[in-house]
Amino acid sequence: MTAETGQSTNILSLVNNTIELPTMPEVLLKLNEVMANPEVSADEVAEVVSKDPAVSTNLLRIVNSAYYGLQVRVSAVSLAISVMGFNMTKKVALKAAVFSTFGKRREKIQHFDASAFWKHAVFTGVCARTLGSNSKAFAETHAEDLYIAGLLHDIGKIILMERMAPRYLAILRRSVEERRPELEIEQEELGFTHSDIGSVLAIKWFLPEDLSIAIRYHHQPSNDPFHRSLSSLIHLSDQIAWRAGNPSTVGTTIGALDHEVYDQVGLTPDMVEVLLPQIREDFSASEMPW
Repeated sequence: MTAETGQSTNILSLVNNTIELPTMPEVLLKLNEVMANPEVSADEVAEVVSKDPAVSTNLLRIVNSAYYGLQVRVSAVSLAISVMGFNMTKKVALKAAVFSTFGKRREKIQHFDASAFWKHAVFTGVCARTLGSNSKAFAETHAEDLYIAGLLHDIGKIILMERMAPRYLAILRRSVEERRPELEIEQEELGFTHSDIGSVLAIKWFLPEDLSIAIRYHHQPSNDPFHRSLSSLIHLSDQIAWRAGNPSTVGTTIGALDHEVYDQVGLTPDMVEVLLPQIREDFSASEMPW
C-alpha cells in the first residue's frame, strides 16, 4: 500500500463515518456492469442508456453537435454510442447523472445559492476545457475529461449541504465574518474539507483516479504527487470562475492563487488572458442546468 492509498483509506473512513455519501446513480452502475464485458455491443449499451432520458438526450445532443461534424443527424441512441464510443458514452452518462442527482433547484439559503453553485461548476468546467484545449500539456487528454473534472471539483460542497446543512452554513458564515477561506474553516470544524469529500465520492463511484486526485488537490495543487497538471488546471479554472463573478458560495473568501500552476498547465498569464473572451462565450452558450 502506498502512502497515498493509506491516506485515501483514512479519509474514506473518516468521511464515511461522518457523512452518508450518496450511492452511484443506477444508470452508471448498469453501464459499469455491461461495459465490464469486453464483447458488449452498442445495442446492449443503448438498452441501458435509453432507460434514462437525461443521459440519452445529452448523448444525442453531443453527437449531433459541431464537434463531431456529422453530415446526417443521428436519432438512434445505439448509433450515437457507435459514433462516440463507450468511454465517451460513460462520461456523458456521468455528467447527466450528476445533474440529476444533485441539480435539483432550491432557494438560496444564506450563503449557499444552488443556482450560483452550478453556474460556478459549469464555468469552471468550460474554463478547464478551453485552457486545456489550448495547451500542449493536455494534448493527449480529451477535452470532455477536462470539462468533467471542472464540473465536479466542488461536488463535496453539495454533499455538505445535503447531509449536514446547519454545520456547513455555520462554516460559510465564519468564512464571511472572518474573511478567511472556507477550506481552512472546514478543516478546523470538521477535520476534513469539501475537497476530501468530493474525492471520496469519486472513489466510491469508481471514477478515474486522476479525477479523484484532482478534486482532492484542486485548492493545493503543489501537494498533488500524481496528477499535478490536472489539479493545477482545475485550481486555475476555479480561480478564474471566482474572479469572473461566478463564485460557488456567496460572500465567502477563496484562497490565494498558486502561481506555479501556469508552468504545470503550460500557459502564461497573458495567454490565459487572451482566452478569457472565448471562455465567457462558451459559458454563455453552454446548456445550463438551472
